[in-house]
Amino acid sequence: MSEAAARLAALRAGLDAIAAALEQDYLAVLPGMIDRHDAAVREFCALPGANANATEVRALRDAQQVLVERMRERQARLLELIRRQRQTSQAATAYAGAAAG
Repeated sequence: MSEAAARLAALRAGLDAIAAALEQDYLAVLPGMIDRHDAAVREFCALPGANANATEVRALRDAQQVLVERMRERQARLLELIRRQRQTSQAATAYAGAAAG
């Protein structure tokens, strides 16, 4: 396996690891994983001759875009849960205040 192929395989594996962490709700580790993956992609793309792997790089980019969309969906679900929790807390506080009043 060439160095470029090995690096691309490592990038794909990193992306798979990010997806697995997202699926398992290991949200605290995601920022670091994403930063390291982003740095590795930038490093790969800066290598001489990286453009010879344009098809593989586009496939990696497409996989990243799918993962980013999954992250956005997860973020939207979490924001909705937070909103509901706030509403529940406000309702409980109002109910407790009314009962005490």
